[in-house]
Amino acid sequence: MKSRLSILSESEIEAIHSSSIRILERVGCLVNSPKVVKLLVDAGAMVDSERKTVRVPQSLVEDCLLKHPSSFALRAKVKENDLLIGSDRIYAHPTGGCLNVLDADTGSVRVGTTADVEVLTRLIDALDNIHECEMLVFAGDAPQRVRDVHTVATMLRNTTKICGFTPYNDRNLEYVIRLAAAVVGGDEELRKRPIISFGASPTSPLELTEDVADQLVRAANFGLPVGILPCPLSGGTSPVTLAGTLVQQNVEFLICHVIVQLINPGNPVFYCARPMCMDMRTGLSAEEVEFGLMSAASVQLAAHYKMPSDVYGLASDSKVLDEQAAFEKSMIGLLPALAGADFLSGAGSLGGDTASSEQLVIDNEILGLIFRAARGIGVNSETLAEDVIEKIGPGGHYLGAEHTRRYYTSEHYNPELCDRSARADWEKAKSKDIVVRAREKANKILKDHSIEPLDRDVEKELQRILNEANKETT
Repeated sequence: MKSRLSILSESEIEAIHSSSIRILERVGCLVNSPKVVKLLVDAGAMVDSERKTVRVPQSLVEDCLLKHPSSFALRAKVKENDLLIGSDRIYAHPTGGCLNVLDADTGSVRVGTTADVEVLTRLIDALDNIHECEMLVFAGDAPQRVRDVHTVATMLRNTTKICGFTPYNDRNLEYVIRLAAAVVGGDEELRKRPIISFGASPTSPLELTEDVADQLVRAANFGLPVGILPCPLSGGTSPVTLAGTLVQQNVEFLICHVIVQLINPGNPVFYCARPMCMDMRTGLSAEEVEFGLMSAASVQLAAHYKMPSDVYGLASDSKVLDEQAAFEKSMIGLLPALAGADFLSGAGSLGGDTASSEQLVIDNEILGLIFRAARGIGVNSETLAEDVIEKIGPGGHYLGAEHTRRYYTSEHYNPELCDRSARADWEKAKSKDIVVRAREKANKILKDHSIEPLDRDVEKELQRILNEANKETT
């Protein structure tokens, strides 16, 4: 295994863990689900009646930390797209939960629609550096209370990759599980081969809503891979110091992890940290370099617990496809990648709440470059090329060497969108910038790439479930 970027020393990681344990024992978390409070108390936790929090002993936390798997497979709709987590390979997925779309035709921002979900999902299915389909944008034309359910249904229809989602509430999680079960052939088949990955976010600071707590129970009962997504805002909903934010985030993660393992020991879990910073000049969250630092540190915390990490990578505050988007996404994504992240999130979004098909295609290329950087330089008898250098000698060249043909494509990443031609050739080809090239690639994918439709009976069942969900909005 190659050496990795270390933001934290081993002693600093241990200090964050020890602080987290003390806070869980002395302060605890507010848990708003009576049945989950009972679950924790029955396992040895204590209720602080004055603070109305659940305090979790160190012994329970550490016992549960022995139960999760360090590696497992994420199952996709087709086996060729299964992902082996914990294999030293980095995967990527889009941002989840954008409300808006940057319209490729008009350049204006508008609310996302079911048609947008379909287009973006088909692009994700075709892009080789994006391995999981997330709820990049919600279907804003669906009934408001069940937009998440309609979004997942559209994803299941339009990708063969695993689908990740964060539902609005526990009832909607039940509907999504029913949709996925219909696709794979029933509840038992879904338990054997979960083609969906679930995410839940505690509320910072130190609170679990009833819905989130109950969702953790439901997902674990089905054996779904669970991403625990603390979203502390440094200076707002968590301490302004980065170390303090990491401690609070870790507390919020650990109590969720305990709940999952109490329900289903050995359930796959991702350390899905989403620590952000507040810009005190605006009061808004900011995609600062500190975001990348905390993501890289979160990767180290996950490794300390011997579990896979899923952190923000390609994040940007830019509202348009410009240099700011490019350098923020590259910088914030590279740090956790070099630290050894299992998953990088963030592809396809701008400004935190807007999805873009062109940005999705550009991010696919940024991810390819990041993956190549994280792979490092392989040094062995073949790559040292001593015999090749000796054979060609002074004054020669390596263009025709068999060694060059054998290793060029594996040693050098060749981006598709980046223009590397001479200026005269670029001008002759109409001086297209990367946004134009990305739009052309997206259009070509949508023209050429197709997904096999679901079986007619499966489609009928999906529609029946959606109709049932729709009735709850009336």
